[in-house]
Amino acid sequence: VDKNRNSDIYLFKQNNEKMKVALILATNVEKSPYMQYYIDVYKEKNIDVEVILLNRDKRVSNEEFPYKIHSCDIIARETASCVRKIYDYFRYSRFVRRILKQSDYSQIVVFTIANAVFLSYYLLSYYKKKYIFDIRDYSPLVKYTVPIIRRLLNNSALNCFSSPGFRSWLPACDYVICHNARRKSLDEDIVNARDIDVENVKVLTIGQLRNFITNKMLMDHLGNKSRITIQFSGMGIAYDLLKKYEVKKMYNNVKFTGYYPKKEEFSIVDGCDFMNIILPDDTLSRYLISNRFYLSLLRRKPMIVSSGGIQAEYVKEYDLGIIVSSEDDIYSKIMIYARSFDPIQF
Repeated sequence: VDKNRNSDIYLFKQNNEKMKVALILATNVEKSPYMQYYIDVYKEKNIDVEVILLNRDKRVSNEEFPYKIHSCDIIARETASCVRKIYDYFRYSRFVRRILKQSDYSQIVVFTIANAVFLSYYLLSYYKKKYIFDIRDYSPLVKYTVPIIRRLLNNSALNCFSSPGFRSWLPACDYVICHNARRKSLDEDIVNARDIDVENVKVLTIGQLRNFITNKMLMDHLGNKSRITIQFSGMGIAYDLLKKYEVKKMYNNVKFTGYYPKKEEFSIVDGCDFMNIILPDDTLSRYLISNRFYLSLLRRKPMIVSSGGIQAEYVKEYDLGIIVSSEDDIYSKIMIYARSFDPIQF
């Protein structure tokens, strides 16, 4: 933490006054696992939490979660044009400002750059030094809004990001890393690694299926291999394309299980041997640490990652799995690693 700031003064009131905090998400709860980290901390301090979210697919109801939810139901498709996305964020920011005006929040946590930029005037005018700016991924807005982002960073109570790789494109400032895993997970959710049956190796892709090219590449390398099963669990903009491609190529070892409740995530991961985290080679993917990375660590599963990214650096340093590129024989790499895998050492 920035040594020039007294975090107790900025983050928690020192008297008996009851605090109420708003967490402002750019999507729904199920796609924001990092939110739970904050809720755990605030609950420990007996601080009330309310969540303001953009309910893109209308899967959220107030009965599902033990805190108050303010839901803005805008169908914001990932494939929408830039103009449409800007318009939707503008509409959502108006909704958020209306909620903020109606409630007396002691502190705000605003997630993602787009959220913060669209709310920047309100944050800087009414919540200076009373908001936490949490950066979850790269945004194209960075190219056009560096002065605004710098002001937001300099006037926050605390700045967080989920990957130290973000320093390469963020303005210089003090940051604290906030991982995509709950603190309680480090005590409760870690399991022991298990042996890999080299005659029946399951490779899992779990979560949002956003990229067709990288997942198509995985199918092309592993499709119809007798010792490999490929499983896709989750939905996303690439889901239908991947299913059509699997039918077209007549791959007999590819399985799609579709949407799953968050509570089933660990059991799905426990049934696999390798976690697929092959991502595109772009600014968005190169510097992030994905949710799958944390799932792999917590459930002790070796991972398959793309070369050139920050995740590949960690995999190489700690021998956490396999680093691949499109030119590699991914099947051979998996089988060589599986044969030599030592669960105790891992």
